[in-house]
Amino acid sequence: MPAAGQEVPLKRLTKIINALLANQDCAPFSEPVDWRGMELYDYPKIITNMMDLGTIKRRLERGHYSTAHQVAEDTRLVWTNCMTYNVEGSDFWLLAKSYARRFEDRYRKVRQEFDVGEEKTGGGSKANRPSSPKNFTMVEAVFGNKGINQLPPTLDARARFGSNLFLLNGIEMGHILSTVEESAPEALETYGDKCNAEHSRNIEINVDLIPCDVFANLNDYVTSKVGDKNNKMESPSSSSDTSGGRSRKKQRK
Repeated sequence: MPAAGQEVPLKRLTKIINALLANQDCAPFSEPVDWRGMELYDYPKIITNMMDLGTIKRRLERGHYSTAHQVAEDTRLVWTNCMTYNVEGSDFWLLAKSYARRFEDRYRKVRQEFDVGEEKTGGGSKANRPSSPKNFTMVEAVFGNKGINQLPPTLDARARFGSNLFLLNGIEMGHILSTVEESAPEALETYGDKCNAEHSRNIEINVDLIPCDVFANLNDYVTSKVGDKNNKMESPSSSSDTSGGRSRKKQRK
């Protein structure tokens, strides 16, 4: 049951969860991971506190949460679980990181307007507040373990980044554009005659306007994709199921 003064904040969190679930690309986070069906037998060993948005939605409908803060903690667990299990820089890792940003942006507004029931001293019962795996902080959950403060990219790094963009396929380039549009829309410059067909317009990315942490992650993504292509060209007979380092049979949240 909602605690005193938590009715409105909980309604706001319900709207946020519903809005996230309405996104088509949020499907991987909408239901519990079917780790048996997907043969991800290491999943319950790595992820000890499983969570998904569908479960959070049902808990909200049943009055399970007493504060909005508890909802936020469970929601953050969805992203940290995904980023813990999947390889850093993988599609699912990047998707979780993107949704972590979206959620924090919306939740921040709720916290500014209402008391969300957050323990100011860090104490209180942890019965309904499962700890994040590997003791992730929210900085790590949203920005990865490289932290927020990073040096600006060098001229060489920017030039390499621009050159590598031409080697990406349509889906990969779409990921770059959507990430920049979400994180730094001012970095996208569109020119051409808007009255003509869509393909007659061009979009340029102004790297100087991309935040350092966002550029670092985009650069890692582009480098990995270009590296994969080069490896396939050099070793056409090699198996495409192995990627070195932390590998998974399948990647899931």
